Amino acid sequence: MSSKEVSEIEKLKQEIAALKEQQAMQQVQIETLENELVESEYRLDQLYQASFEGVVIYVDELIVLVNERTCELFGFAQHELYRQTIHQIFAPHYLQETLLFLEKKPSHSRFETMCLHRTRELIPCLIRCKPISHKGEEATVIMISDLSSVRANEQRLLQSELLYRNLFEQSRDAIYISSIRGDLLEVNPAALKLFGYNWEELQGMNAMRLYANPAARDAFRKRIEQQGEVYDYEVQLRKKDGTVIDCVMSTSLRRGANMEILGYQGIIRDITHRKREQDLILAKEVAEHSALVREQFLANMSHEIRTPMNAVIGMTHLLDFYLDKPEQRKYLQGIKSASSHLLVIINDILDFSKIEAGQLILEQETFDLSQLLKEVEDTFRFEIADKHLSFILDIAESVPAYIVGDAARLKQILLNLVGNAVKFTQRGSIKLKVRLFEEDAKHLKLAFNVEDTGIGIAKEKQTHIFDVFSQVGETSNLRKSGTGLGLAITRRLVELQGGTISVQSELGLGSNFMVTIRYSKAVEQSAVAASVQDELHDLSGLTILLVEDNELNQVVTHDTLQKWGSDIRIFICSNGQDAVHTLEKHSFDLVIMDVQMPIMDGLEATKFIRKQLNLKDLPILAMTAYVTTGEAEKTIQAGMNDYICKPFEPKTLNHKIFSLVKLKKTEKGEKLDYFGTVFDANKVEHVCPSDKVTNFTFLYNATGGDTELNMKMLTIMLREVPDEIAQMETYYREQNWKRLASLAHKFKSAVTYLGLDIKEVLIQIQQFSEEQAETDKIGDLIGTVQMVCKQAIVEIESEMERLRLQL
Repeated sequence: MSSKEVSEIEKLKQEIAALKEQQAMQQVQIETLENELVESEYRLDQLYQASFEGVVIYVDELIVLVNERTCELFGFAQHELYRQTIHQIFAPHYLQETLLFLEKKPSHSRFETMCLHRTRELIPCLIRCKPISHKGEEATVIMISDLSSVRANEQRLLQSELLYRNLFEQSRDAIYISSIRGDLLEVNPAALKLFGYNWEELQGMNAMRLYANPAARDAFRKRIEQQGEVYDYEVQLRKKDGTVIDCVMSTSLRRGANMEILGYQGIIRDITHRKREQDLILAKEVAEHSALVREQFLANMSHEIRTPMNAVIGMTHLLDFYLDKPEQRKYLQGIKSASSHLLVIINDILDFSKIEAGQLILEQETFDLSQLLKEVEDTFRFEIADKHLSFILDIAESVPAYIVGDAARLKQILLNLVGNAVKFTQRGSIKLKVRLFEEDAKHLKLAFNVEDTGIGIAKEKQTHIFDVFSQVGETSNLRKSGTGLGLAITRRLVELQGGTISVQSELGLGSNFMVTIRYSKAVEQSAVAASVQDELHDLSGLTILLVEDNELNQVVTHDTLQKWGSDIRIFICSNGQDAVHTLEKHSFDLVIMDVQMPIMDGLEATKFIRKQLNLKDLPILAMTAYVTTGEAEKTIQAGMNDYICKPFEPKTLNHKIFSLVKLKKTEKGEKLDYFGTVFDANKVEHVCPSDKVTNFTFLYNATGGDTELNMKMLTIMLREVPDEIAQMETYYREQNWKRLASLAHKFKSAVTYLGLDIKEVLIQIQQFSEEQAETDKIGDLIGTVQMVCKQAIVEIESEMERLRLQL
């Protein structure tokens, strides 16, 4: 073998050895890489299994790996997500934007989006993504953090901040924040209103300028620094216009993160009026004590004088048996007359002293009212006959024979009023009228009117006649001597029984005194009397003018009246002005007059009818949603004959109409065509489930169960209720308080017919609107009405469907 061949063989051997060495090294590297890959995948598996965040690995938008936290977060099992598209975990509306973020694969960016739970509930999440290699493939890993608790905390923080801001802005008390030097940093609107400055003027102003006494500021600051906070510290502050006001301050220190003092924060309340009230209360207590001493003195003196006066009067009666000469008897008669009159004065003073001293005790016993009224009439029978006057005792049929109360005090009241009427009436008549105004299951309110055709009372004196030592008449030839305590005692007796007294009078034309007192019903009443009360009277042939602006009340009143006889003719006007024009052309047996109406209300219309049209004998029955004593007085003072609350009880309306027209005999004028159609009664039973807001019992009682009339009423309410609620909201936004009050008043009728439990809410809306007080609460009250009525509309529609099946 040649040397050349040997050389080539050696060279090949060396190359083979080098290749083997290189192969061995590559094998070592491969084994190392394989070990590193296994270790890396193990670490990755441990990481995503233990992570508190959701971990998702996907390849070409298909999920290849998820951890347990991801399954918990979205409500899936691992096998349910495996090989599913990542679209499944993102909310559809946010999907496109989220995919654009993932395509970019930013390593350090974060992105907030909405993910989707298995239940389709949205979950706010924070996601981060990063490209990785997974089992030899290019993949993407997503880290998902649930932001629900973060968002909830942020929402609570926001609500807390809003609450603080609302309290700060809406507080009626002044709130301030100041620096350690006393410079004002922030104040609320109430502080601006209290001191009369605008924001630019108060910002940065030193609080020292607000103190009426600078020394008070130093003393106040020292107390705060010593105690850290001060409550109800009384101090005088000065407004922009120089007015000094009494205030109480509650202040605390503001501290920083390291508890260093930054300044002050506090609340200021104006107590100027309260201080004045305290002074007035003290003055009132002193005055009351003085009055009590005076009253006790009067009472003691009255007793001391009355004892010898009884002896004087007794002696004059004894002397009457022994004196025969005319001159002696004349002198004796003078002594008797003067003594009797003096005793009346002493008795008045004694009664007044008892009342003022709170020593008068009212009895509560059952008594015969008709007998008491007869006794009052008999007391003045001879004096009335001597003056050739006529006395009329007019007791309404609805007034019960027996009531429970203080008979003696009622008799004293009526004797006083009738006695004054007899005293100051020289010709004509005196009338004592008794009417039933209101009643419930246990109580009733009676109205007593004493009318006369006497000298009357001047208007400027009518406000003073019930004052102590004031007298009714002052004409020289009619004046009767007296204490001037009669009407004052009468008023006190009426008020002690929870009643009211008022007067309506014109000089030279007579007077009308009205008393209303609330009594309890007598337990024992005859079955005959009860049956008479329940009986409905036949009103056939009557011509009635109904004056009412509410369509709902027009329908129910008209159709109710039509059931009580044949040929009952009814004409309807929507306001007082139309009623006046109608009465100028036609005659009627009765007018039913609503009190509150547009254009001209019922009170104004009645006054015009009585004075301008001179229809003094035309019966007018007031009808109103108000039920207060003051309202009752207004109707009588305006010239109305009686009063009924609406929505009315049909039996009560029937009895009142019959009482007003049964004795009336007048020529009837032109008969007017009545409004509407008469329907035959069709009784229905209705039970309202407890879970409903409506209760149609009152409506069906009022209509007598007439199905067709019920349908008509419900149709009106279905149309009017949503419109009136919308109108309420409009008036509230416009702050048109007058119209809002009127609408709330009007809406109470519909509420009663539907049995809705929101009448008190409407009363509050009306009261707040009329007084323009606490108007910030009206919006919530209207919201309550709206919520209840929304449900009521649904129930009305259901009820109407039920009624349609009965027709």
